[in-house]
Amino acid sequence: MTNAGSRGAVVRRLRPASARAKPKARPLSLTDRIYDMLRADILSCALEPGREISEAELAERFEVSKTPVREALAKLRAEGFVRTFPRRGYQVVPITLGDMNDLFDVRAILEAGAAELACRRIGPGEADRLQRLADVAYERGEQPSLRRFVQANRDFHMAIAQASGSERLCALLQRSLDELERFFFLGARLRDINEETRDDHRAIVQVLRAGDPEAARAIMVRHNEATRRGLFRSLAQSAGLSVVSL
Repeated sequence: MTNAGSRGAVVRRLRPASARAKPKARPLSLTDRIYDMLRADILSCALEPGREISEAELAERFEVSKTPVREALAKLRAEGFVRTFPRRGYQVVPITLGDMNDLFDVRAILEAGAAELACRRIGPGEADRLQRLADVAYERGEQPSLRRFVQANRDFHMAIAQASGSERLCALLQRSLDELERFFFLGARLRDINEETRDDHRAIVQVLRAGDPEAARAIMVRHNEATRRGLFRSLAQSAGLSVVSL
């Protein structure tokens, strides 16, 4: 016959995972927090492409020692956002038109496929959310509204990928958008893209609601090319930016 203590042990062992206390999320380390802030500044171009930075400068800014700054910069260098120069310190990697062109080629392939799959699966609620994201606008020169606009643009394209039902496609597109984010911030700062973005996004939503896979693929390719051409024009005409052709 089983005693009460043994029965209690059995109950504890059989308790479903959902009933167990969830482990608390590990708090971010000082290195991680500095990394997150620097990465956000680089992607939003608050730290401009081509700008030189030093461990001492950043340690003073964040009021920390050089060690967490050095570790955060090492992570950013591994991701291709900063590079080092002997006896000079670090530099935010300049904008490269050749890289941008390659990234847009990849994005066109991913998003055309995502739209084609999504138009077969997207529901009214998802399409309504896309419509709301399409209407987000920004004020040039106002950083908070620009951040909201770029985030809404990102959410719009990721929502289409998510509606495709492919987790791998979502992961690939997310990485592509990460690498393109600096270009989006710069493009929106250099010229007003509110109207063209809104009109393109609204048209994409209409096609997705109609459920036409060929039209969905075609409109995403056109939108990608229009964004690429606009960015090329803006960056080519800009002054004071570290932009190279290759």
